[in-house]
Amino acid sequence: MSRTLPSATHRQCPRRNLRHVNTRFDLVFVLDATSSVSKSNFDLMKKFIKDFIYEDDIYNENVRIGVVTSSNSHIQFHLDKHRTKDDIINDIEAIAYPPNDNTNTADAIRTMRTDMFTESKGDRLDVDNIAIVLTTGVSNSQIIQSESDAARTKGIHIFVVGIGLRDTTQLDVIANKPVDQNRFTVNDFTDLEDFKEDIFPVVCKSF
Repeated sequence: MSRTLPSATHRQCPRRNLRHVNTRFDLVFVLDATSSVSKSNFDLMKKFIKDFIYEDDIYNENVRIGVVTSSNSHIQFHLDKHRTKDDIINDIEAIAYPPNDNTNTADAIRTMRTDMFTESKGDRLDVDNIAIVLTTGVSNSQIIQSESDAARTKGIHIFVVGIGLRDTTQLDVIANKPVDQNRFTVNDFTDLEDFKEDIFPVVCKSF
């Protein structure tokens, strides 16, 4: 199942007030955690997630969040772990920098689908499932398309953010369609600070 986002000219969701919008969804972030990402840049990705947390409505159980890193597909925490904003912020800050030689986004997407978006781990059957994939490189896996398609078949809407990438071919495979509304690129990790103003309203408005 895939969903179509409104065009950019119709994105009217409040930029700094996601908590005031009656939007309910379960969201998993997939983070690139490989040798191509320095510790300081990894911290900027964590800040990107924390900024989202500051805007969402965790207190009222409208939004649940999980995180998996692409290095060895390590689940940092499941959707059902947190009930307060402070708890989830603390756990994001505690995510250790785990450098690894390979990017394996396909395995991380599979883990997200089979282990995280499950009822036993906090996935709610009556809300939308969303993934935001942040990546800096091409995965070494040859099955990225089949894993992305399998996630969509399960009803997971995938946004992908490429950082410092000129070739968007694999990003286009990962993202939901239409690609130009679900695939984003930024030149550098420092651009994530301003970029959040673009993607957060899209996520909010789409569901």
